[in-house]
Amino acid sequence: MKTRVHINLSVSDLDKSVAFYRNLLGVAPTKTQPDYANWRLDNPAIHLALVHIPGARIADTHARHFGIELFDDRELEGWKQRVEKAGLNVRTEQEVTCCYAVADKFWAADPDGNEWEFWVRHDEAQAMHGGKGATSAEGACCGASAAENAKAMAAGSCCAAAKQERPAQSACC
Repeated sequence: MKTRVHINLSVSDLDKSVAFYRNLLGVAPTKTQPDYANWRLDNPAIHLALVHIPGARIADTHARHFGIELFDDRELEGWKQRVEKAGLNVRTEQEVTCCYAVADKFWAADPDGNEWEFWVRHDEAQAMHGGKGATSAEGACCGASAAENAKAMAAGSCCAAAKQERPAQSACC
């Protein structure tokens, strides 16, 4: 049975969002209308729909992000190189522990601040966050808000900026 995950996003600027997702996914939308665009892809198996809503905002800025799990380091590097070549800003994380797994990953944020994570899991972990094999949350990788991530990306450091805003919390980006 063939399946495809559907994600519907409200976007404040459809043209900017279409340009971002065209670059992120490497293909033009499957369908476009003046207030709508979608991609129906087989790899990754996703149906991404963008609906233009003037003034759209992210509903949950602290936890929501989207991701595409890859299964080979070369595949991850290929995605990253293509996305960077297309001019998108990416944040790279190597051998980070997040969500009880150790992974290499990169992130890109769309014009409305929705974060997209691309990763290859290398190992299981005994902790939610931390360095490889760590049992503490130092060096955590996931859970920052889109605003914190945007600020950190502008400053060039995800974790440094988030720890300044939330020193008592271990999760940074």
